[in-house]
Amino acid sequence: MRGQVRHDAILDAAVELIGETGYGRISMDAIAARAQASKMTMYRKWPGKAELVAEALRRHAEGDRPDPPDTGSLRGDLLAEVEGIVQAISGPSLLGLVEAVRDDATLRELVRAQIEDRCRRDAEVICAHAVARGEAVKTALGPTALNLAVAQVLLTALLHAATPDPAALVDDILVPMLTSPTT
Repeated sequence: MRGQVRHDAILDAAVELIGETGYGRISMDAIAARAQASKMTMYRKWPGKAELVAEALRRHAEGDRPDPPDTGSLRGDLLAEVEGIVQAISGPSLLGLVEAVRDDATLRELVRAQIEDRCRRDAEVICAHAVARGEAVKTALGPTALNLAVAQVLLTALLHAATPDPAALVDDILVPMLTSPTT
């Protein structure tokens, strides 16, 4: 195994093990064994389990997804984004890490930074699409809107073992937040 193939195998192994046993029970040894990689290779790239797991989760949540698509409307762009958030959060990997994120300060900071960075980047793209189409949008609120969507999806998954209706979240909260005149 070389380069990117080894890197991907290590990240895949981490996600698989989190789903099977949870964050607290996995070790760098177990990830190395599952990926058929050396711990030395892993420690050259990641200083510890939290860093490796955070990258594995980010890659798993994002998949091969490029920038948010331009669907032709702000509503459509937001709907596609919220559906992606639902898919990313609804998997066993992220929900299984809630306790670990609470207890591990390093993991918590890495996951927080990844979510906020992704929300900021995607909001910039979505708002730029809207502005280019001539839609009136409060671009400064874009990252806040996507952070709110992540929070709502996560809370609904945790407290109700369900997912919110993406269309309702977009139509009732996000679009009005980004387009309504300030009162």
